[in-house]
Order: sequence, then structure tokens, then C-alpha cells
Amino acid sequence: MGEKLISGMMAAMMLGLFMAACGSDAKLTADQQRGKRIYEALCDKCHKLISPKQHSDEEWTAAADRYGVKLKLQPGETALLRAYLTRANDSDL
Repeated sequence: MGEKLISGMMAAMMLGLFMAACGSDAKLTADQQRGKRIYEALCDKCHKLISPKQHSDEEWTAAADRYGVKLKLQPGETALLRAYLTRANDSDL
């Protein structure tokens, strides 16, 4: 009986962690999710990824524009990156 209780508790804990991890992405639009993938795939090539909450919309917009040129992103890719970063710095994500 003890093993079943522990097993059930572990399953509930794993489900909770999974739901928490998926929860923030569920609040992103499809374009913002694509921007997140760009951020995760490209930005950590030169430096550690930082939380989007560490900068304002204006700072992220300037950074996305600056690094979009540096990384030779297409204008649409820069827009996706900007959309993700300016959404992800909101307190409810």
C-alpha cells in the first residue's frame, strides 16, 4: 500500500510539473512561440539566455533589432523574436 501511495504522489507531482512547464507556452501565440524557438536556438550561441523579464519592451525591441541584423535574420524572424520577448517579459507569464 505504501508503494502505491508513493507512486501516485510521484505521478501527481510529475503531472503538475508538466502542466506548469506547458502553461506559459499556452499563453503565447503561434508567432510568439516561433520567436521563443528563435531566441532559444540562436541567442545562447554567444551568451547565456536571460529571463525576458529582465528587460523592458523598449530594451528588447532595440536588442532584437540590433541582433537581428548581426545574426542576419530575415525581417519576419526579427519580428517573431521581438514579439516573443516583449510578451514574455509580462508578469503573468
